[in-house]
Amino acid sequence: MAKTIQFKVEKDRVLVPVGEACSFGCKYCYTRGGEVGPPKVKREEILHELKKFSQEAKFGLIQFGYDGDPFVRPERGIWMLQELAKLGKHITFSTKALIDGSLLEQLSTIQQEMASQKTVMVALISVSCWESAHRIEPHTPTPSERMMTVSNLKKVGIPTLIALRPLLPNIADEEYEHVIDEGIRASTDGFILGPLYGDVKRRFVRFIPTDMLEKTPSVIESVSWSAHEPTWIRYENTSRSQRMAQMIRAKRSQVLLSSADVIEFVQRRKVLV
Repeated sequence: MAKTIQFKVEKDRVLVPVGEACSFGCKYCYTRGGEVGPPKVKREEILHELKKFSQEAKFGLIQFGYDGDPFVRPERGIWMLQELAKLGKHITFSTKALIDGSLLEQLSTIQQEMASQKTVMVALISVSCWESAHRIEPHTPTPSERMMTVSNLKKVGIPTLIALRPLLPNIADEEYEHVIDEGIRASTDGFILGPLYGDVKRRFVRFIPTDMLEKTPSVIESVSWSAHEPTWIRYENTSRSQRMAQMIRAKRSQVLLSSADVIEFVQRRKVLV
């Protein structure tokens, strides 16, 4: 179990923890035990350690929110984003929260301040199902509310993508097509696809029927994007991912296979537009 704050540079990015457990409690959540980041740590300590790390390491992107959701407690997430923005790096944050009202206004202000520094903030809104959300993500804002978040962020000029991750073996393609259609309707800038993770004790994947899970190609590997590098089972049906990608492109939207590519994608899109 992770007990200390650690950072590492991978693909020009550094993952920064929220430092609090997420109360959304999605059934596939791998952050519940602190394996990928410290389960509880003061926000000031995270920023202090990151500033020290940034004096020694070279990187261009801060990826915020991999160990929990920044906006389970919005006041914590906003404070941390305000401080992170001062470091002069590009920032992505990942959330399932409903963002509107004063929270939206504060994010818009951060984005404007970052633009003056020639840096970019990008939102990644996680959606892994639609009709099944009441079973798999019962304590989380609904998919419809998350689409409102996409629309709201886009209206204030914050680039926003939908993270279709993890792609769940027990969710039908038709349900993912519903997510994709709703995302396009909400004006998302694109979609990011990603695998499902479990461990040898089958935590995070127990809700998936055994036969479906066993049919999904898997590999045991060290999770390189976490500084704590837990060894987990990565479940990923590449042919299905390709099918999802083809569906998205056929609907004239964009597909990314890693959040590490988000900033380059957004910058290139701005140039093209």
